[in-house]
Amino acid sequence: MKKIKPVVVIGAGPAGMGAAIELVKADVPCMMIDEAPRPGGQVYRQPPTKFQTQEKYKLNSEQKRGKDLYTQWLEVKDKVNLLSSTSVVGIWNEKEVIYSSEGISGIIEAEQIIIATGAYERPVPFPGWTLPGVMTVGGVKSFIKTMFVKPGKQAVIAGTGPLLISTANRLHEIGVNVMAILEAGNPPWTSGAFSKEWQEVDFAQDIANDLEELKGNNIPLLFNHTIFEAHGKSEVTSVTYGEVDAKDWKPLNDTKRTINADLVALGFGFVSNTELSMLAGCRHDFHPGIGWYIVRNEMMETTVPGIFSVGDGALIGGAIIAEQEGRIAGIKAAQNAGAITAGDAEKYFEKHLSRLHSFKSFRISINEATAMRKGLLYLPKVETLVCRCEEVVFSDVNTAIKEGAGDLQSVKLLTRLGMGPCQGRNCASSMGMYLCETLKKTPEQIGRINSRPPVKPVTLGALAKMINAEEELSNPFDAITAGGRI
Repeated sequence: MKKIKPVVVIGAGPAGMGAAIELVKADVPCMMIDEAPRPGGQVYRQPPTKFQTQEKYKLNSEQKRGKDLYTQWLEVKDKVNLLSSTSVVGIWNEKEVIYSSEGISGIIEAEQIIIATGAYERPVPFPGWTLPGVMTVGGVKSFIKTMFVKPGKQAVIAGTGPLLISTANRLHEIGVNVMAILEAGNPPWTSGAFSKEWQEVDFAQDIANDLEELKGNNIPLLFNHTIFEAHGKSEVTSVTYGEVDAKDWKPLNDTKRTINADLVALGFGFVSNTELSMLAGCRHDFHPGIGWYIVRNEMMETTVPGIFSVGDGALIGGAIIAEQEGRIAGIKAAQNAGAITAGDAEKYFEKHLSRLHSFKSFRISINEATAMRKGLLYLPKVETLVCRCEEVVFSDVNTAIKEGAGDLQSVKLLTRLGMGPCQGRNCASSMGMYLCETLKKTPEQIGRINSRPPVKPVTLGALAKMINAEEELSNPFDAITAGGRI
């Protein structure tokens, strides 16, 4: 009798949790792999189980939604085989998932794969951006959500998008003095007036509440402003900022001013984490207002049969959209496995698909409003680091261009840009855009830094301990502790 291989869900954020919940409902064997010690992802991040604090903080709407989803997760978690604190380092032969955990590694042979790897924040290089005290807004929120820690005393927040405002409010709530929010654009939602495509209650109300709270907290919100430079020797002590051109966000240097700050929170949007989908051979396309995204059908199926991609790892849209997409993928995977009929699947799909359709215009709108604009490419100086891992400076990239580099992969070969542990997550998006502007080429012509396994750092010792790799097991989940093939 042929063993039933599990549906493997990679990522335990809103999208992955939504998928797992639907798979369990249909009695489909489900395995979930996540790097964090507990499910929740970046948005619904859970504090350590033994963590205690005397401070009491009210739950905002985002945290309440996360609590609701987590409650549903608790009802099914015992039926999900969860590998926490585990990295997926590659996908081989379409359906083989290679993982690494606590010094061992193994291969999981999956029937279907749901990739829910989320996104990472888009870095924008400028002088001083590598100083301690300069963080992303996601990093700042992690401090607040998981430990209720003050990451600084006096903060400046820079970037674009609604996340800047919610971050400012959370910092103010725990006693951090927020000097200013530097919003590079001047998006329509900042006035509190929402166009038709923004009428989805959850999103519009969240933004309206944050704006009202910001006003009550007396935090300055400066439009068409951004950070120019962070100063300090061993850590950030002050920042220089100023106005930017309203159209392309080019810095207007004659408007510079400097203020003291020991915390800089940056939020210039997000980039989908597509390394695993690239390794799996899924098709990716480029949209000017969105960036690179994974091509999928309405059921979240990629161009590779049996592989789904959901949430921000496929296309940036936020936690609510991610959960709906995860549930759709879970239902479709259950149907593919023969656990539910097409008719039942159709009924289950209905409410999730209708809600997704209401988000469609919003998703495009928010991505276009927060898309990085070429004027920010004027921020780095010749000696500014653009690749932190390999210490590649801006002048190195220009030298590579003069030597004939015509795409990102060529720049990588000539400079080592993108060869470090992050594999281009900190440099590829900004330098890809720079190449487009400098060489007058399209993003498709510039290309991307090729994903190579392992996509996350793993020791040779862990790979060497891929024991029992060819052994057939009576219980497919026994190999998790053995570090072998499932």
